[in-house]
Amino acid sequence: MLVLIRCNDIISDSRTMKYVDFLVREKVDFKIIAWDRLGNSQRLPNAVYCPAKSKYNQGGMAAIIDRLKWMWFILKTLFSFHDNLQIHACDLDAAFPAAVYKMLSRRSHFLLFDIFDWISDTLYNQGKIVSLAFRFMERFSVKRADHIIICEPERVRQIPYNIEGRYSVLQNIPSFTTTDFLYEDKAFQFDNPLVTLVYVGGFTNDRCLAEVIEGAAKGHYNLNIAGYGTNDIVALLEAHKDCPHIRYYGKVEYSKGLRIMFNSDVIYAMYSKQNPNHLYAAPNKYYEAMFVGKPLITTNGIIIADKVRQNGFGYGIDESSDDLIRLTTSLTREDIRQKSEKAGSLWSQYKDATENYLKNQYMKLWTSNSLLS
Repeated sequence: MLVLIRCNDIISDSRTMKYVDFLVREKVDFKIIAWDRLGNSQRLPNAVYCPAKSKYNQGGMAAIIDRLKWMWFILKTLFSFHDNLQIHACDLDAAFPAAVYKMLSRRSHFLLFDIFDWISDTLYNQGKIVSLAFRFMERFSVKRADHIIICEPERVRQIPYNIEGRYSVLQNIPSFTTTDFLYEDKAFQFDNPLVTLVYVGGFTNDRCLAEVIEGAAKGHYNLNIAGYGTNDIVALLEAHKDCPHIRYYGKVEYSKGLRIMFNSDVIYAMYSKQNPNHLYAAPNKYYEAMFVGKPLITTNGIIIADKVRQNGFGYGIDESSDDLIRLTTSLTREDIRQKSEKAGSLWSQYKDATENYLKNQYMKLWTSNSLLS
């Protein structure tokens, strides 16, 4: 039996939903182990949900306790299946308990470790004990994984263990059979001549989100923003809820998020280089920009900035409000139009990449390692 594990509600996770939709289309019998932390998301019919309630992006002892509850739930659920399993573990929160289960059960399980983020690099500002614990978990999971998926070819350099010959690459590319949901929608448009930036994604304190919100609050540009996460960012948006240059949509479905991007001028995809993981950021927004045909603003000195410059459909700036304001006030409608056309013209190179990977490499992982019919 195939088991897909991810430590969120699945529905809001575009990468995981690609796998779910593909397995449903292929009529593969599979189960999902998921964690709807806030208890208010849509439930998938073939999923088992961890009952523990938790906040997103919390720290301290509460985060440790909640993580342990989640991992214990995975172990209990996997042991309850009583079968040889093919496990697709999405990120370390799923891969480590799955690797422990594989070791303890002594059955012929196949473990796929899908590395969404190299977690120890995100803990650059944490204590030594926390860092060592996560490095142990990563090493343990990588060593026991039968196959590994990474998000970009460059990310192989980030993993300090030998994975040669047992990894493949699936980029974070939108995968849809239609673009009917991309249409002009006045609900996402502003009635003023300012450039409209857009951010759709997770709220963390190391994505320069406070800077982009404050710039919009001062009237330098418009901002469409959707997502969820760190309470500091949500509180800042609430503080500016009456600002005529900011529209906050909360947590949205992926297709709606892309429609918001389609109705904006420039996609905002800044990262903080203080976080080592961001140097290898898996550029969802890079491919989304091509899909919706919009230019991209990102951070100088990271992989995504190199890709944007090479392909000529975006801008690289330094991590400050002043740099962002200087760029947005210098943009012309003609430059935005040209870069939008360039972004859209590149989409044909990637539009079939996800489906080709899933039908070939991904499906072969399971069919060559036993039980799928």
